[in-house]
This record gives sequence, C-alpha cells and structure tokens, in this order.
Amino acid sequence: MKKIKSNFSINSILGDNAHFKGIFSTDGPFRIDGSFKGKINSSGKVIIGKSGKAECILIAKVIVVGGTVKGDIIAEDKVIVLKTGEIIGNIYSTSVNMDDGVIFNGSCKIYTKEEIKELINIKKKESYEFS
Repeated sequence: MKKIKSNFSINSILGDNAHFKGIFSTDGPFRIDGSFKGKINSSGKVIIGKSGKAECILIAKVIVVGGTVKGDIIAEDKVIVLKTGEIIGNIYSTSVNMDDGVIFNGSCKIYTKEEIKELINIKKKESYEFS
C-alpha cells in the first residue's frame, strides 16, 4: 500500500467535549470541535468543525467554518463556509466561498490584500471583553 504524503497537519485541537474561554494565539493550524469563547489570533488556518461552536473574534490566514460562529471573522486569504456552517456576524476577507445551505446573518466585505492586512493589524491590537 502506497503512503500519501501530506503537508497539512493540525497544530492544536479543541475536542468535542472541551471548552475554552480566553485569548488563543497560534502560528499553526487550529481546529475547534468543542466550544470556544474569546479571541483567536492565528497566522495559519482555523477550522470550526461540524460540532464546533465559537463565540469570538476570529483572525486567521484561512478560515473554514463547518460549525457555528457568533462574532466577526477576519481572514487574510479566504473564508470557506461549508453547507453545515452557520455564521452570525460579519466577514472581512479577500475571498469568500459559501456552499448552498449555509446560514449567514451579517454583512460581508471584500478587501484588497493591503486593506485586509491593515484591518488585521488594527484588530489584533484591540482588547476583547468576554463574559
């Protein structure tokens, strides 16, 4: 049997029954299958799995939503929302792709590369209040 090499790996995982509240920063891929509340700063990919729930400000290079996100999403490269995804909040990115069947209640703004980098720098410096 031939092994298939992949350059993709998950750096951090918040599992099905796990809950996290606070600020999470990472350079590598981060997957949420549990519950997250707070702020995420990532220079990599963030994946909200089908069972994942995030109430947060989400800043990353690439964001894939298969679960529920309540809050603003800011992606440097792209946002992908799968058919199981639900977003209650705003999307800011250079590219957005949504499957049929997505639930989206918010606004979406497409930026140039320079504009999104400037927005990310501003949002990363902002404090985040969570209860």
